[in-house]
Amino acid sequence: MSQASTISTITSFSENMFLVEVTDMSSSPLSIPECLSRIFEFLWNDKNSLHNCLLVCRSWCRVAIPLLWREPFILLKEKPNEYLLRTYISCFEDQIQWSFVQNWMLFPTTITSPSHSTLFDYPSFLRQLDLRSMFSLINAWFVKTASNEVQRRFRESEICIILIANKLLELLLSRCPALDTLILWSGTPDYITLTQAMPGNNTCISRLSTLQIEGNYHDLDLCTLSQQCFHLKKLLVDVEVTYYGMNMLINLIQVQHNLEHFRLGFRPENNGFTNHVTPRLLTSLASQTKTLHTVEFNRCNFLECDDLKELAKCENIRHLILWKCVGIGPDKMRTLQNTNFSKLKRLEIYVHPGISADMVIKIIRESNNQLQSLRLAGITPQSDLLKVLAVMTIHCQHLTDCRLVLKDGDNNAFNALLSFLNVSNKLEILYITFTDRAYPICKYEEMAKHLPTGLHELVFRDFLFTPQSLEAFLENMNTSFQSLSFSKRYFSPAHIDAIIRYVKKNSNLFRLMKHSRYMSIKSRSAP
Repeated sequence: MSQASTISTITSFSENMFLVEVTDMSSSPLSIPECLSRIFEFLWNDKNSLHNCLLVCRSWCRVAIPLLWREPFILLKEKPNEYLLRTYISCFEDQIQWSFVQNWMLFPTTITSPSHSTLFDYPSFLRQLDLRSMFSLINAWFVKTASNEVQRRFRESEICIILIANKLLELLLSRCPALDTLILWSGTPDYITLTQAMPGNNTCISRLSTLQIEGNYHDLDLCTLSQQCFHLKKLLVDVEVTYYGMNMLINLIQVQHNLEHFRLGFRPENNGFTNHVTPRLLTSLASQTKTLHTVEFNRCNFLECDDLKELAKCENIRHLILWKCVGIGPDKMRTLQNTNFSKLKRLEIYVHPGISADMVIKIIRESNNQLQSLRLAGITPQSDLLKVLAVMTIHCQHLTDCRLVLKDGDNNAFNALLSFLNVSNKLEILYITFTDRAYPICKYEEMAKHLPTGLHELVFRDFLFTPQSLEAFLENMNTSFQSLSFSKRYFSPAHIDAIIRYVKKNSNLFRLMKHSRYMSIKSRSAP
């Protein structure tokens, strides 16, 4: 199809984009690659629409192909895809180096041996590489394609997958000119390291802007990254870091020019506080004082830090998360009092032994009514929540996401919560966790009358409604919500009956999702 071909009809490519009829492609902006590229960027995560675009004509194809192959492993969502891997195999310049894998796996020749060379250099288009997704895809493809004889021998199957993953990683890193995003994950210590997979003079990671580390990473890779990556904007560490790895991580932070977002997390399957925050780590973050705007610590141990003064040097904090961290008490939190919170938009605090209400109030007041997300737990003493809610009523009127812990029987705090809800017109998400699990005293059915009309997600954790109060609450609820969830260790038959009756009464609007410890009422229009 020539570039000047006439397009008579083009249907909608996506719900957010459509094209009008064009009769002369040669005089249209749609014939200019730069314009097409900007338009196609809106379809970067819609592989079906991009595929439709590349079928229009050759010029569209040349623009759409690089976008489709920018992050192929993520777009496929870990589904086995024989053609993706066959295409990459076809990109090997020397097919002899691939033959040993074919012989080992006992694959049919038609699967592993390409019949022709590729029209494009597909590895060169790669910009976002998720190693976890890549390994999962290879594993699923192997199970689907490899011979039964190989699959029966577990150890040999594992070696085959490692061989394929290593060869593919070497290919991608050798042909990709510059990665934007890298999710580092090695799966097992047997997998080749990032350092080993890159040729000696390779600079494909030198322009990384996002680095996420998870799974079994190699400390050697952190050392390599600190020697080549100087332009990271996001550094997300969601794994337990070794002592040597922490030193490498600190070096990596210190050499950055414009780090904006730092996160130190934990392994999801590990409920311990595995990552120990050191004073040197906080000092390294302070070296990014001009650009760092998001700081996240999840399940971290701060016992080695005498204070948090180094964090207070950051001048542009917009997102501050200290969630389920130990070794941070009221006195240590007060060392943040000189921090500039005037740009703060997101605050999540849950520390042990706790944070004083006065410090929370100071942060909220200094945020200049810009807070959009607030998540609070562990206020010491809990009875001071009333003071916090009173300040929130004045300084948090732009919140869209609010998550609080409420002590049952604290009628003053409950009434303050109702006053806050009355002025929270922009609130979309509300989570309330109950403590003490005493017999309910507050009239929770009254809350339904105070909920903002724009609220679409409401969650009660360890809720203390009586069956009668629950039924009255549901009857007073505005039916425009998208999701209403209740979690409880034990649902009495009366609670279950009240929820089922409500859903049946509004069966045209809602559906019920029930599990052992929670029940959710979902709008039929919700995903």
